[in-house]
Amino acid sequence: MKKYEKTLVVDSSYIARSIISTERAFVISYKGNADILAEYPESFGLVNPNLTINKPSIIRVHTYVRLNFQKVPLTRENIFKRDDYQCVYCDNHTKRKDLTLDHVVPQSKGGPNSWDNLVTACKRCNNEKADLTLIEYGKDIPKPQRPHYLMLLKKVHFLPEEWKPYLLF
Repeated sequence: MKKYEKTLVVDSSYIARSIISTERAFVISYKGNADILAEYPESFGLVNPNLTINKPSIIRVHTYVRLNFQKVPLTRENIFKRDDYQCVYCDNHTKRKDLTLDHVVPQSKGGPNSWDNLVTACKRCNNEKADLTLIEYGKDIPKPQRPHYLMLLKKVHFLPEEWKPYLLF
């Protein structure tokens, strides 16, 4: 299954530092350089049918990794990436040229240009919504959030529930 191919790496202070393959994560933990914090319900395909090793979802390395915090800039392209180039209202994947940005709380009603107020919308849905609030428009969407830089850097399409405390602010 493709959605269980990546592992989140956190350092000793539980700060997300990288996303690597599940195979690499297993090797790091097997060598004793990391602890497995969470596993996927899927196991590796092994030659020995009596042996099952689940794929690691999150590993914690034993050292603190000193890096400058990477802040994701608020740009049209990054919002499209966060929303997987998909309209949040109708869930349609459309061509890039047919996507627009929509303010959840319209600018005419005081809505800011921020990660939690901007979403990807197709032109049709954006025109339908116009300057309505979500309640007036009658549709519910997941709450938009600032993504962690690793989500955009590694183009993670499947975000496991157990990763969310580490990646979403």
